[in-house]
Amino acid sequence: MGKNHKHQKQLKSEKAKVKLKTKGSKQLPKGLNITDTNFKVKKIVIREQLKQQDATQILSRRKLNVKDLLLRLQHYNSSVRQNAIRELKEIVSQHTVDILNVQLSELLKGISALILDKEKAIRRESLKALNLILNAVSKDQLIPFCNILISYLTCAMTHINQNIMEDSLLFLDILIQYCSNFLASNGHKILLYFLDMISKLQIQAQPGRQLITKLNSKNTSIKWRIKVLNSLQHFMLSIVNNRKCIQKSLPIYSSKVHYVKDNDFFPIYSSNSLQTCSINFEDIRTYKKLNRFVDLDSLQNYIDSLMPLMLDSWLEVCPKQYGSVNIQRSISTEAVSLLKCITSIIQSTIEYIKLLERERGTWLSSIWYKNKFQNVFIKNLFLEFPYVQQKCDVQIGKSQEDSTVNSSENCLEQNLTLCYIYIWFTTIHNNTKIDNLDKHLSLIILQFIIDKLDNWTDSQVFAVSCLTKVLRILLIEANEIWYKNNISLGGVLKSLINAYLHQTSHDFQMQLFMILTEITVDHNLTYLHSEDTFKDFIKSLPALLLKKKINNSTIRMLNKVVLQYRDWIQHELKENHDSIIENAKTIEIIDSDDERNSRLMICNLFYFMNEQVYY
Repeated sequence: MGKNHKHQKQLKSEKAKVKLKTKGSKQLPKGLNITDTNFKVKKIVIREQLKQQDATQILSRRKLNVKDLLLRLQHYNSSVRQNAIRELKEIVSQHTVDILNVQLSELLKGISALILDKEKAIRRESLKALNLILNAVSKDQLIPFCNILISYLTCAMTHINQNIMEDSLLFLDILIQYCSNFLASNGHKILLYFLDMISKLQIQAQPGRQLITKLNSKNTSIKWRIKVLNSLQHFMLSIVNNRKCIQKSLPIYSSKVHYVKDNDFFPIYSSNSLQTCSINFEDIRTYKKLNRFVDLDSLQNYIDSLMPLMLDSWLEVCPKQYGSVNIQRSISTEAVSLLKCITSIIQSTIEYIKLLERERGTWLSSIWYKNKFQNVFIKNLFLEFPYVQQKCDVQIGKSQEDSTVNSSENCLEQNLTLCYIYIWFTTIHNNTKIDNLDKHLSLIILQFIIDKLDNWTDSQVFAVSCLTKVLRILLIEANEIWYKNNISLGGVLKSLINAYLHQTSHDFQMQLFMILTEITVDHNLTYLHSEDTFKDFIKSLPALLLKKKINNSTIRMLNKVVLQYRDWIQHELKENHDSIIENAKTIEIIDSDDERNSRLMICNLFYFMNEQVYY
């Protein structure tokens, strides 16, 4: 068998080929012969605008319904949340009734949760949306969801994030506006959170609270305290107003109360006659509501913690200047704002104490308040009364002038409230002893009130409520104590009557007349009734019957005046007898349920003269 040279020829041809040299290992690097399966995929998403929507659904401008927007409120992306709350707000504003009748619960829960959002813009948008919703629903619709709203409020007020805590005050203002009654019933909880915002508990060795300083914050400590105290004054005022409303809804019974079961009670006799009364379960439920509010013991403990904090804050912003006692003091804008908060809170607590004590028939809390805080109040707040606001660096056009302008108008409410607090302290005393008043301070107050009455203008309408409260507590509640300290209130009474006679504002004039009416019909105000100014006022009353209009309450007051002060008024009535009888036929009677009966009351004022009765 011959040799096969085919294999040898193939080897020679391979050796003849050009070889490419490689550095290092002749093998491929590890891993290059493996298929990489780490690839990404992306879903094909159909845009919301292309989806099929129910024609009856209410959609946003991006074709999203309410359910989709509520889901987006919980999205991790802040832009998505912000766009969702804006579109939700637009839908609510345009389709209020249709949306709220079906999805009120989901809306309140979803929007309230955004109060705790870390983004400021989202929190503010949620507050606007919440305001729209609460404005459109009734109180009955809102009651089942009040617990949810208050839960988010308490979370926000105690939040570790300073910005969320700050916006919780805006949330509180909205809730005060729409569900103040429910807030007031939970007041014992919410009031404590205000203290935690501006103070901290001290160690056990030094019990009490201490003001805290806010570091790394856009607001200074004073500005932050002003914000907190401003919300507190609105909340306290809301509590007082709700308590008044509930007390008005209760029946007026005798002071003797007979308890029959646990908390159920009913009066055996009414206050006017000896008729038996049946149990009214609605009244019982209303009485139980009162017990849920802040009681006297809780309020007393709260005041004990709050008052030192407010006074310490005042000393920081407006330190005492020795040697300037009772000299008009100029204070900064911050001090004006803080003073308004402090005085308003003190006044609200006083009014609330009076309401609670009237229910219990005791004055122990008022006596405690006076004994503990009267001297501190006078020393820190009243010795530099009255205050004026100091305005500096007023810029006019391109030129800038440094000037100091003292404006007492900006402190008018504060000064009047300070007067109210001081006068209230003078009304609190033990039955066995009447306190000696500081005559110097008392005369300063009287002169201040007289000056304001004599120079009152329409631009001061914002302070009418404060002025009437001061006049009422001074002339009706404190008059006996002041007269027994040889301090006459005749000057204030004269200025009050002159302001009533020459006032151009009808509303303010009527409020002054109501105070004069209370003074006139109150048999206990003998000191004021002995003033010559009061006698002149009584003689001027028949002239009201010759005007074109008269209020029905004025006619009723005149009937009492004729019985009490016949000798003072009969001469004026006789002189104008025919004119009054003729004018009674055409005079316009305001707020009268029976106009014919009111006209007969005018004519029958002359019964004591001619013994003629009109029917």
